[in-house]
Amino acid sequence: MSKHFEKRKQAAMVVNRLYSTPSMMNVMDSKEYQDLKLKYDQLLKMHDELEKIYGFHKAVLQNLTSGILVVNLKGTIIFANRSALDLLQYEYLHLQGKPFSFLFADPEEGSYFTNRLIKEKARFKSRETYFLTGKKTVIPIGMTTSTFNEIESQQVNGFIIHFSDITVQLDQRRQLERMERLATLGELAAGIAHEIKNPLAGIKAATQVLQESFKPDDFRSQLITRILREIDRSNDLLSRFFDFTRPKKPIQEFHDIEMLIDGIYLLLAPRLKKKKIRFSKEFENGLPRVFVDASQIEQVLMNLFLNAVDAMPGGGLLKVSTQTVNQVVLQEGHQPVQAVCVKVTDDGVGIAPENLEKVFNPFFTTKSSGIGLGLSISNRLIVENGGKMEVNSQPGKGATFELYFPVIEDKPNKEALV
Repeated sequence: MSKHFEKRKQAAMVVNRLYSTPSMMNVMDSKEYQDLKLKYDQLLKMHDELEKIYGFHKAVLQNLTSGILVVNLKGTIIFANRSALDLLQYEYLHLQGKPFSFLFADPEEGSYFTNRLIKEKARFKSRETYFLTGKKTVIPIGMTTSTFNEIESQQVNGFIIHFSDITVQLDQRRQLERMERLATLGELAAGIAHEIKNPLAGIKAATQVLQESFKPDDFRSQLITRILREIDRSNDLLSRFFDFTRPKKPIQEFHDIEMLIDGIYLLLAPRLKKKKIRFSKEFENGLPRVFVDASQIEQVLMNLFLNAVDAMPGGGLLKVSTQTVNQVVLQEGHQPVQAVCVKVTDDGVGIAPENLEKVFNPFFTTKSSGIGLGLSISNRLIVENGGKMEVNSQPGKGATFELYFPVIEDKPNKEALV
C-alpha cells in the first residue's frame, strides 16, 4: 500500500511539471485551472494524512509483543506480524500462503481446529495448544481468535489469530501446584504428629516392658526386637517428613562453597572408591563466597552425591564444577542477579523425560527402597537459602543438577578487625 501511495505522489509531481511549461501559462490563469489546482492540493494533503495514518497503524501492529496471524476463509495464512514470525521462527515468505493447520504440533488437532474455525466461525478464548516452529521445536502457546469482518458490511473475510508463548505461565502454574501440594502436606504432617507419633511412643514403651519378661534366647524376645526396630524406622520416617514440611530456618553465614564440596567428598571417598566411581572437580578461580546455612547445603550435596552413586551401579564419573554466572532469575518475578552455580554431574542411567518434572515432588522415587523425600527436601533447603535447583538429564546419558546461590556482598566483620 505504501508503494501505491508513492506512485500516486510521483504522478502528481509530473502533473505539476506539466502545468509549469510555457504552453500551459495561459491555461493557468483561468479560473477553472485555479479550482482544479485547489482540489489537487487538498487531495495531496489528504494523501499525506492517509499515509501517516497507515504508517501509524502498521507500526502498532508490527510492534505488538504478541503474535498476530490473519487467515482467510480457506484456512490459508495471508498475514503475520513481526512478533508472530519471531515466535514461530519463520520468514514471512515461508509462512504466507501456508495452511494454518500446519503450525500445530499435533496434525489432528490442527485439522480439527481449522475446520471449526472455517465451518462454524467458532471463536476461541485463551485456548492452550502447541505450535511447531520453523526450527522443529515445540512451544506452548495461548491463543485467542476472532472473525475478520468488513467494516461496513460486516461480512466475514477471514480470522484473526492472536497468540503468545506461555512457557513462563506454565512454569508458574506448576510451581503454584507444587506449593499447594506442600501446603497440604504441612497440614497432613500436623495430623500425623498427633495421630501416629504419640501412639508409637506408647507402643514402644509397652513393648520394651514386655521384652523384659522374656529371656534373650526366647524367640518371642526376637520378635519384640523386630517390632522395636520397625517402630524406630517409623519414627525416623516421621522425622524426615517433618524436616520436609517444617524445615528449620537457615542460619546463614558466608562460606566457601568449594570447601563444603571437598568436605562431603572426603566423607564419601571410601564409598566412591568401593563403587569404582571416579571423582573430578573444576573450580573457578576467585569464586565469591556464598551466604548460606552450611549444614543445610552439606545435606543437599550429600544427597546429590549419594543419588549419583546409586545412578552408577557399575561405576562411572562424578564431576562437580563451580562458576559465576550473570543474569540468573532465582525467583519468579524478580530481577536477574549474579549467582554462583554448582553443577553435580554423573554419567549414570539418567532420568526419563516424563519424570523430570516430578523429581522434586514429595514421595516420588524410582528406587525400590527409597521414600522419595531426598530431592524434595534438598530443593526446599536451596529455596530457603535464597537459591534455586534445576535438573537436566537424558536416559542413558546421566544427569546434571545445578545449584544457584545469589552473590551477596561479603562485608568484613568490623569487630574482628579491631
